[in-house]
Amino acid sequence: MPDPAPFFAGIADAPAGTYAVYVGVGGIRLRVALGPPGARGLALIFPGRTEYAEKYGPLMTRLAGAGFGTAVIDWRGQGLSTRPRTPLLGHVDRFAAYQDDIAAMLALDALSSHPGPRCLIAHSMGGCIGLRALSFGLGVQAAVFTAPMWDIALPQRWLRLPARAVARLLNGIGLGLRPAGRLQPYVLHTPFGENDLTSDAAAYQRLIAHLTAHPELGLGSPSLSWIDAAFREMDALRAMARPSLPVLGFLGSAERVVSGQAIETLFARLPRARLVPLTGARHEAWIEAPEIQGLVWRETLAFLSAQGF
Repeated sequence: MPDPAPFFAGIADAPAGTYAVYVGVGGIRLRVALGPPGARGLALIFPGRTEYAEKYGPLMTRLAGAGFGTAVIDWRGQGLSTRPRTPLLGHVDRFAAYQDDIAAMLALDALSSHPGPRCLIAHSMGGCIGLRALSFGLGVQAAVFTAPMWDIALPQRWLRLPARAVARLLNGIGLGLRPAGRLQPYVLHTPFGENDLTSDAAAYQRLIAHLTAHPELGLGSPSLSWIDAAFREMDALRAMARPSLPVLGFLGSAERVVSGQAIETLFARLPRARLVPLTGARHEAWIEAPEIQGLVWRETLAFLSAQGF
């Protein structure tokens, strides 16, 4: 039996009956939050960098209301999963390690025995991890990506090569555990008017309230090793076999975290994919303004229904 894990229901707005467990992989513990089973199937939720299960409570609730069970993973190094020696540092040596996290998650009896088909809902870094998983046969029948991290947004496109080279050099000479920026969580040092995540002030305040109530959920800058590993993984994804399952994607017109051009290019190469533009949206479609969320939900539920869910 997996060990029980904390889940801060008071801040999560998750469906009644949601709980969390720890699963072990390679000497670390990963937290997985599990919503109540759903008759229509199971939604696997792959969060982005710095995120944690409680942040996805409203998404879990909406999916539960539509008849889906849900499972959200805290990737290694974030949320309440095992962290590096510097807890606020987002660190990984290689992105392939996240595939081990997925395998450990899927080994849970609660997931392997869940009835019905499965879909993937992946955001930002979770979209990078999820695309590799799909290419290697992740057992889902459809996938929804919001602002997938298939490249990183930079002020100028030509900066990508020197940025990648500098990260690789510094990691190669043993500085991989150095932070690439501030260790304070983004929402705690960025005023709402300057944020790149959402145009909805209430949603942004909710994120601040989460980390004020439970600072242990916060995460700051990635390490130089993470940046090097991310560039390597994004390069590899461009050469990888394209998954053939139905895919729906969302991209905000005000996206400044990941590369919109990379998303548009890759979506054009997927055989059964549609990318929906979101006018005025920033990076996080699931916590955007109500009118934007309304469009995302209508498109998502219609898409899943069309796939037989």
